[in-house]
Amino acid sequence: MQLVDTGTKIRIKYELLPEEKSIFVSISKIKQMKHQIILLGKDITSVYHGIKEFGADHIHLLYTDATDHIETPMYPLLPPTIRCNRYKTEPYNGNSVIEVCRQIHQKYQGEFIYNLSEGTKVMAFAAFVVAKESEADAFYLTQHGEVVHLSRFENHPLQTTLNNDEILSLSGNTLTAYHDAKELSNEDVKASMRIKQFIEQYPQEHARIQKFFSIFCKRQLNRLPTSKIFANNLRFKQRNGSILVTLREYVLLRLHQSNATQLYFEGRWWETLVANQVRNWSMQRENSPEVWRSVIFQTNEKDTHPKNEVDVLLNNQQKLIFIECKSGNVTQNDIYKIDAVRETYGGDISQAVLASYYPVEENLQDKCKDLQIHLFAPNFLTERSTYLNKMPAWLDKLADDLQL
Repeated sequence: MQLVDTGTKIRIKYELLPEEKSIFVSISKIKQMKHQIILLGKDITSVYHGIKEFGADHIHLLYTDATDHIETPMYPLLPPTIRCNRYKTEPYNGNSVIEVCRQIHQKYQGEFIYNLSEGTKVMAFAAFVVAKESEADAFYLTQHGEVVHLSRFENHPLQTTLNNDEILSLSGNTLTAYHDAKELSNEDVKASMRIKQFIEQYPQEHARIQKFFSIFCKRQLNRLPTSKIFANNLRFKQRNGSILVTLREYVLLRLHQSNATQLYFEGRWWETLVANQVRNWSMQRENSPEVWRSVIFQTNEKDTHPKNEVDVLLNNQQKLIFIECKSGNVTQNDIYKIDAVRETYGGDISQAVLASYYPVEENLQDKCKDLQIHLFAPNFLTERSTYLNKMPAWLDKLADDLQL
């Protein structure tokens, strides 16, 4: 007898009696199918992460009326070879869950593992009963990047991570545009620092120019004149995006790059400086978490106009942190905006940060606390020139607090 491996099949050649012809029989390679039985809940991030972490040839999703088709955003992210079956159960009927799980074991052969990270406690207990009687492993994914093997209560770090694209896709939202903060140009950072120094050294001149931009230009760059002379011979010039500000022919601010008007008038200078601090912090961390800036989302495919933008997006161990940067005075609308962005695009375990250049009024600080928005802002106006340097240590504390 000879064994010939043809890749997908084994051809077995039997040598019979010399006077007989050879007979060839083909049999398929026997592969141990990997089945994952999964309870669905309100968050599908742990569902997808469990599949990515342990792998699966066939997934079995147990859903209830409340979680029917909640997993739909996950399907485009799965390998096309994965098979999927769905089973309706009752959230507080353990016998229903036990019956479904036993039927799965009776119908299919292979290696089984249970993801009990979601679903109700009753569903989890019932599924665990069948996992134990079937000698199948069961696991739970924590919010701190660990997997707990329930059969032996062992914890270990997850070997896989979810990137920003995956997390945002799982929330069912469309990403329109973004910039990787790690590609932030040194020229933009230096220009933003010069703008910051100009604002701190010449606050009255800055306020006069910004007031003109707000009232007469309606905060639209295309309405900016090429030149404007103010009282006391304060002069502003702009050409092809570059900026020149002089006072009695003395240069207060000169920026040559083509996006200078954007940086100064749209407050992008503060977003750039905050993004630079977050980027530098990230590069010192293990696994260097992803940092995006100027992230634009679109939730409705029929609506081609982007609905929401977040200034900086940080992925801290699969927890998205949305950072809104305010170069001017914070208003209640600013707080509601970052809260809405966090709720819409990040889900329950995401966080929101409001990074303000100016001190924030006490009643607005209370509003941030009520909405669980982390506030990074100086307490006094005199602190604003150096306060940004505290951001790395502040982010360290925030990251540590989120692990508790």
